[in-house]
Parts: sequence; C-alpha cells; structure tokens
Amino acid sequence: MQQGRRILRWAAMALALTTTLGTHALFGQETTPYPNGTSGIKAGTVPPPGHYWLMYNRLYEADRLMNADGDTSTGPGGAPLGFDISAWANVHRFVHVTDYEILGANYAWNAVVPLAVVDVNISAAGVHDSEFKVADINLEPVVIEWHEPRYDFGYVYGLFVPTAERNDNRPALPGKAFWTHYVGAAATYYFDDDRTWSLSALSRYEIPTRRRDKDITPGQNFSFEWGLARNFEQVLDIGVSGYCSWQTTLDRGSDVTYTNVRDHVYGIGPEVQYYSVEYNVGYHFRYWWEFDARDRPEGTIATLTIVKPF
Repeated sequence: MQQGRRILRWAAMALALTTTLGTHALFGQETTPYPNGTSGIKAGTVPPPGHYWLMYNRLYEADRLMNADGDTSTGPGGAPLGFDISAWANVHRFVHVTDYEILGANYAWNAVVPLAVVDVNISAAGVHDSEFKVADINLEPVVIEWHEPRYDFGYVYGLFVPTAERNDNRPALPGKAFWTHYVGAAATYYFDDDRTWSLSALSRYEIPTRRRDKDITPGQNFSFEWGLARNFEQVLDIGVSGYCSWQTTLDRGSDVTYTNVRDHVYGIGPEVQYYSVEYNVGYHFRYWWEFDARDRPEGTIATLTIVKPF
C-alpha cells in the first residue's frame, strides 16, 4: 500500500515534469527549475559586447524513475512501473552584452522564453498526459564577467518567474507555481596562450519561494555544468562535458506529506561546438547520459544550440 500511494503521489506532482527547457520529470518531491544541460564547453565565457540570439533544441528522455536508494522504482507488488517521459523544448534566449563596465567587468543581461512539449506515462498508476505550452520564463538581469588572456570569470543573478500553468492532476503542464532566485559563478580557464585547451564551470545556487497554491517551499539546490575541450583552427571545439546537481535543503511546509529526501543526479557525454565564419553562426551539440540519480528520473539529454550574433 505504501508503494502504491507513492506512485500515485508521483503521478500527481504536476510539473515535477519540465523546467524551463522541458527536462524535469515526475519524482517524489519538488525540484528547482534550472535546466542543467544548457551549457558545457566554455560555459564560463560570455561573448564580447553585442546582441545575441540563442535557440536551444533540447530533448530529454527517461524510462527509469529512481528511488531514494538509487534503485529503479517498481509498482505495487514489485510489478514494472511502466514509467516513460519524453520532453522536448524549443527555447529562445536573447542576450545583450553591453559596453558598460562594473569594476572592469563587462555587464550583460538576458531573457529566456521556452516552449515545451511533454509526454509522460506511468502505466502502474494509469497515468498518461501530454501537453504543449510556454513554460516559466527566465530572466538574468545581472551578468558581469572579467576577461583575461588565460581566463574568463564572472557572476550571475537570475530568477524564474511562474508564468506557466500548473495543476497537480496534469503532470505534463510545465509550470512550477513558485518563484526561484539564483546566484552563481562561472569561469573558463585556458591552459595556453593560444587557448587551445579549455576547462570551464558554470554554477547555480537556487533559492525557491513558497508555492502559490500550497504550503510547500521547495528545497534549495546547487548545481554546476562543466566542460573540457580542445580547439581547432579557432572555429571547432571538441570535448567532454557534464553536470552535477544536489538538493541542499529539504522541502518544507504543512503540505509536505512525502518522505523527505534530498535528490541528486549527474550527467556526462561528448560535445562539439562549431562556428561558421561564412554565416556568422555557431552550432553546439551535446549528448549526456545521466547516472546515480536519487528520487528522480534517470535518462538522456540531447541539446542542439544555434547562436547568432547581431
């Protein structure tokens, strides 16, 4: 009976499914919205002053829901759970890197508008839901970065705005129903003056507010994305990248009735970035496998990003 109730709770935890990039899925508790997988190689580098449009095409797929012990969850009596999620997002980020400097660092800001398509199935609970919606928007009003010959380094403040719909009986709806503020640091280090080899990291510490429809304040979360790459002819980077994500505090509130655990997950895979001089367009592709997930899905993330300077 306890396992059956847990399955039904997973099925009811609305977007527990998608984040801004449509990648989160049903799990036993709330999760913060930052979609790990958007950055990898040279994640700690902000481009020179100018206007930029980034279009992310991101596909998340998973057929395993991991429990708090890191084992595959099953249905009542140990039967297969029949869990499957596919979430695709088309996301548009608009970036303005200004000529204004703060303590010698370039100041930039950006805004993100995500479109998400989510399909989720949990056969053991009789759940099937699909939806296409605009997800919660993301704003980063403060981005500052210093540029030196051998490294780039900066800080960011951003927030997720609960603009999308949420309904705990509709797990494919992409809204979170709470605000999330975050701060972070980012850096890219170059091992030589020609910037042939690079190592980067981009961190986020997310601080959610109380859900507007329930007395639940999701736990805070720390994550970072990283990348190691070699550059060829100033236009091609080939390497490996990944991410780590840890919930640092427990969910709290009078409506928290589920077992309190702190979820975490890791991801790793190859990445290629190419810049077309002829068309002045960048193409980034990465494919990550998740592993060691706790109290959340474990799957794959494929991301194709197109970057266009103006």
